[in-house]
Amino acid sequence: MKFLLYAVYGCIIGVANIIPGVSGGTMAVILNVYDKLIDAVTGLRKHFKESMLFLIPVAVGGGLGIFGFAKLLEYLLNAFPMPTYFFFIGLILGTVPMIFGKVMKQKDGKKQFPPLTLLPFCLFFGVMVALFFVQTGNNDSGAIQMELNVLNWLYLFFGSALAAMCMIIPGVSGSMILMILGLYTTVLGSVSHIASDFTGSAMILLPAGLGIVFGILGGAKIIDLCLKKFPQMTFAAILGLMLGSLLSIYRNSGFRFDWQGMIAVMALLLGFAVAFIFGNEKRKEKLTKKS
Repeated sequence: MKFLLYAVYGCIIGVANIIPGVSGGTMAVILNVYDKLIDAVTGLRKHFKESMLFLIPVAVGGGLGIFGFAKLLEYLLNAFPMPTYFFFIGLILGTVPMIFGKVMKQKDGKKQFPPLTLLPFCLFFGVMVALFFVQTGNNDSGAIQMELNVLNWLYLFFGSALAAMCMIIPGVSGSMILMILGLYTTVLGSVSHIASDFTGSAMILLPAGLGIVFGILGGAKIIDLCLKKFPQMTFAAILGLMLGSLLSIYRNSGFRFDWQGMIAVMALLLGFAVAFIFGNEKRKEKLTKKS
């Protein structure tokens, strides 16, 4: 019975992870399994059997959620790119208040903004702005789809590893990081076409999958350390990445002022509302107590 329950949890977390702007870590908090998930990953060597009894059903459910939802997302990106990308923008904007709240420092019963957090924020925001100006073309990963070489494999590996590390953090979307790095549509397309083009998809998913495993196993401890030692600085850097990424996502949307643009704006508002509701700390506490 526990296997089925954990598999359902994994499916929900998997679906969340494939949507840019939606955090699988947040879903794990809402489902009240976040601490158990981190403990299982970081304690894999010391408590191998107990960790695997939890991680296997979560991984199975997560895989089902990802592969089952990828086709729909790819269809939406191809058929309705403007509203879909604007929904993603709304999701990211709706997550900003929660991340900003974590940047604030509690002092004398009041929340204060630590000035030093401007350094990592500006650094990572600046990196994203620079990437926006050096990127060419509208699609975020066409070069990797057309040409697979050692450099692109390494980029897939390390990009996926970084996304997996960030995926562990509540409020941060691993898919959003893939989109920032220009790898999202490549990985998503490979997942959705694995049945029709197994060899081609496998060539993409192999380095990406290895990177994800490396990122989760190796990144859990690094992220856990950063969040414990430098929580405000870490979340400030994440906030810079998130806001800086909006430029590229907006460009990919191909927004224009017509009836589709009106739908896109409504999709943005919907995405903002969804992320804001799920990112609300008080709401998460209530849901966590109920579960």
